[in-house]
Amino acid sequence: MNEAQSIMSIIRGATMSEDGSVIEAKVIGVGPLKVQATNDDKLILNAGSLVVPWHLTDYTTKMTYRLDEGTLDSETYNDGPHGGHVGGDGTHINHLRTFNLYKGTITVYNALKVGDIVYLLRYNDGKKYFILDRKEE
Repeated sequence: MNEAQSIMSIIRGATMSEDGSVIEAKVIGVGPLKVQATNDDKLILNAGSLVVPWHLTDYTTKMTYRLDEGTLDSETYNDGPHGGHVGGDGTHINHLRTFNLYKGTITVYNALKVGDIVYLLRYNDGKKYFILDRKEE
């Protein structure tokens, strides 16, 4: 079973059962993760009962990027004359007309932080909670 199928089985199981409710919670700890329901101060869940999806973590992935119609600027350091520049302090801005990155690797820093508000889907008779997403700030 792949990740998408397992998420779908969690959602189906939760929505077909009586405990398939969505709960709003606040992240009160990370490393290990801990959240507290916003409408029930006594409901505090730790990492053992939480399922965190990939998109709410720091992760590295491959990508291809092409500049197309946008702009990309690069400012150089003040390290003296170089690269055909005569005089001045050497500081300048390069405006790139093209920029392509094929099959490059990027790191996305999207892990949950203390203070984030998240939505939880309760399942498995309230023993597990799947974090659906964080609330937009």
